[in-house]
Amino acid sequence: MSNTQNTQTYSKETIRIRIRDMQDNPIVNAKVILLAMGLKTGQKIPLDGTTDSNGEILFDSKPYLKDINRFEITIEHKDYYTYPKNRVRKLCRSYEYGHLCEESFEKIPSFYYNGTTLTLSQSDCTTKYTLRNSSSQAHNHTQEYYIQLQENSTSLKIYTDENLTQKSNYTLSLDTQYTQQSQDLQTQSRQSQSNDTILSFDSKDSLRQFTNDIQEIIIKDKKKGHANLVHRFVVGISGEYTSLLFLDKPQGRIVKIEIPKENVSDSIVANTESNQTRILKSWAKTNQKITEQDIRKIAFSTIDIINRKDMSKNPLIYKALDKLISDYRIYKDNFPQEYYVDFGRYMVENANTHNDLVKTFENLIYFMYSKRKGASEEGGIAIFHLYENYVPKFEGDENGLDKVIHFLESAKLTYILRDPDYVRSLGVANEIKDFVIGGGFSNDDILANEQGIQFALELLEKNGLMLSPARF
Repeated sequence: MSNTQNTQTYSKETIRIRIRDMQDNPIVNAKVILLAMGLKTGQKIPLDGTTDSNGEILFDSKPYLKDINRFEITIEHKDYYTYPKNRVRKLCRSYEYGHLCEESFEKIPSFYYNGTTLTLSQSDCTTKYTLRNSSSQAHNHTQEYYIQLQENSTSLKIYTDENLTQKSNYTLSLDTQYTQQSQDLQTQSRQSQSNDTILSFDSKDSLRQFTNDIQEIIIKDKKKGHANLVHRFVVGISGEYTSLLFLDKPQGRIVKIEIPKENVSDSIVANTESNQTRILKSWAKTNQKITEQDIRKIAFSTIDIINRKDMSKNPLIYKALDKLISDYRIYKDNFPQEYYVDFGRYMVENANTHNDLVKTFENLIYFMYSKRKGASEEGGIAIFHLYENYVPKFEGDENGLDKVIHFLESAKLTYILRDPDYVRSLGVANEIKDFVIGGGFSNDDILANEQGIQFALELLEKNGLMLSPARF
């Protein structure tokens, strides 16, 4: 986006700050605090609000330009370190007209225990250790606990709160005696005298690896300014996640969400393509097992169009996306059942001349058939993904994109041929054809056709064009 375009939205001194994790996913709801440096002194500048669904927040640098020349970005977020991966101070005056300033943050390591395996999850890797549980307790429900790593300790207590005031009944043992099979009786004896559920490693090698790993985390915590940091300890799940995409409806942007693998069908986990990923349908229930019926494939190039990283396509595409986003803010999840009329009319209302109007109809219809190869490659499928996520309430809802196509096709044909009766007959013939081949006769399609015909008649009258003589 050019500086000229940006000035329409941002002042010269506005800096867009984008916060990302190490996989380039947006960090949402992070409090951003700038460590600013001037000629003499430094200061902390807390920004208003938190990062949005794109991980972005705005900094109006104008009030500070006389006092600071550089700033460093830090955040407050329970899942991420305060300081970025690479600590670099930004030159304040090098960002103009909403120019984007990005920084990446590492995730604070978390622990996941599913009854047999302890998984250490970090930004760049996961490590698994097999444990022996001195209790027969089942782990059918996920519950979040907290743990503080300590050097030279023989056991780590697990707490129910982040302030470490309420102990849970879990203790992670770092005592080598618990790694020996010959100590089973001793373990059982200790268990009978205590309410603790003692989690111990199944071998000395596994314990040695774990102690080395947590020593590295303790060092990293200190370097990141977090001595004695509290880490999550989640009981009941494996800690393994599948990444799926989801439409942040108010923002109109596609974001990534992590769903436990056990909540996703094996076919989805196994099916990956280099140029595509998967987006959840808006009506999918994430609290149930997600199957192939709950997702659609979407190309990374389409995501770039929706998220406005690619602004090179036909302006009609972005006009359609903006219309859907703005109307969602009005209708929320209850779009009018004949919304396709409002959408279709809006998309051609600025076409003034006859030729412009015909060309607009043709382009729109081409993009609406977005699953066709050509239309998809030119970005039209972006409209399909947003429309299907916003307007219909379920699969097969009669308010889907198909009705927009019926509306536009009938409007275009009526406008060009100037013969509404002939266009009506074509629409009925098409429905009869669908009925014969087993698709069914749709009165809703006929209604959408008629709405398009009436719209075209308005356009003909507006432009002073007469109807053609009757064909029959």
